[in-house]
Amino acid sequence: MFMVKDEFASIKNLLRVRIKTQARNFVWFFVVMALILVGTLAGTVIGIIRSDAVSYYNIGDYSTWFLVGMLAGYIIQIAMYRNTNNKLSVYPQTNNSRFISSLLFNIAWVLTLALSVVAIYLIKYGVLSLFSVFIDNIHFALNFDIGFVVAGFFVYAAYSLLFVAVAELIGVILRKWTYYAMVVFTAATSLLVINIMAVIEHTPSALAFLIHEPSLTLFFIKAVGLWLVITAVSLVINFFTVYHKSRNHTVKRSAVIVCIILASAIMIVVPLLWSSMTEDDLNITVSEVSSWPVADFFSEAEEIRIDISHLPSGSNLYIEGENINIVATGLATVFTAREFTASVSGTGSLEMIEGDTLIIRFLPPFFNVNGIELFSYANPRVTAYLEGNTLYIEYSVDNVQVVIMPIWGIVRQFDCFRDRGLLPAHILGYMAGGRMNANINILVE
Repeated sequence: MFMVKDEFASIKNLLRVRIKTQARNFVWFFVVMALILVGTLAGTVIGIIRSDAVSYYNIGDYSTWFLVGMLAGYIIQIAMYRNTNNKLSVYPQTNNSRFISSLLFNIAWVLTLALSVVAIYLIKYGVLSLFSVFIDNIHFALNFDIGFVVAGFFVYAAYSLLFVAVAELIGVILRKWTYYAMVVFTAATSLLVINIMAVIEHTPSALAFLIHEPSLTLFFIKAVGLWLVITAVSLVINFFTVYHKSRNHTVKRSAVIVCIILASAIMIVVPLLWSSMTEDDLNITVSEVSSWPVADFFSEAEEIRIDISHLPSGSNLYIEGENINIVATGLATVFTAREFTASVSGTGSLEMIEGDTLIIRFLPPFFNVNGIELFSYANPRVTAYLEGNTLYIEYSVDNVQVVIMPIWGIVRQFDCFRDRGLLPAHILGYMAGGRMNANINILVE
């Protein structure tokens, strides 16, 4: 019989003991998370209160980093599996009860981490939303959707449990066929490292049935089915494993096991994260640099046309303005009033004018942060008018605070979540670039 009645009581008792002995680790985890939450939230709030210009706050997605940290912690736990069992040897137990209690404890850790991600996100969003009631220039770049938060929790938990199941299977194999398994895993890992680029290229295709599944329902069916199969195989192997209390070179063997499992985990996690990135993540576009000014540079510019047919041919015009910076020489005065200014070029065309129309071409600033266009919230604008021989140009931009606060970065494969403004462009970190200044070009036709 695979399990007997007494084993259920044994599993319950062992699980209670594991939780009790690990209670301090849980407490320290929550203390560290609280400190991180308070620190990052306080920094964001202080920045919002003090800012008097266009600003953004890229608040990290803890879910991805928690996943990496969970794998590292679980690897350590597998390496210490035998030592933990020795400490629990005073309690009635069998191979099954030890293994299943350990499995249930790991599930509890997975759910704790996932719930912590949700709690941190909701607390941050709630506090910043409260501030936005009193500070009207706060904008959330990503939409809040409780359905996405809940669904993402279960998807994240599913991925985490699959990672745990794979690591558990590796641990069971190593404990069952220690030396043979070590040789096989070492050889396989070496081959994977040698062919790392091929692994990165082909692993997403091999796992496409799961990590590229666009249907949320089918994903859960596949994930749960795969988890049950892997866990069942681990249970069967563990059931027929005979553990010896004393073996030689325990420390050395544990170190080797840690290295092997770590390498195997990396081979799984890295391709998954790699495949989740957009193609743009892998290429950085560098703007071409050429002489200033360039006609094509303003080909998509907004235009303000002013009739100057009443001015005598050969007249000179002067410029006055607000928040502009003259970058070309001519009959002009240099103005630099604020951090976000407009660079004005083409002022030479205002000398000895020949033409009937004054054209002011305006290119607003752009600054992209992880797929979010910052100045789409700032409404950059320019006004221009002529009084006598003086051209007045005024550039202005709204003072906005843009908050970028993602959650569930790896949950981006499903059709139901696409094009809804829920996720940034990049799964890890962020990329930012652009120009803060607007550009204005003047010409006469």
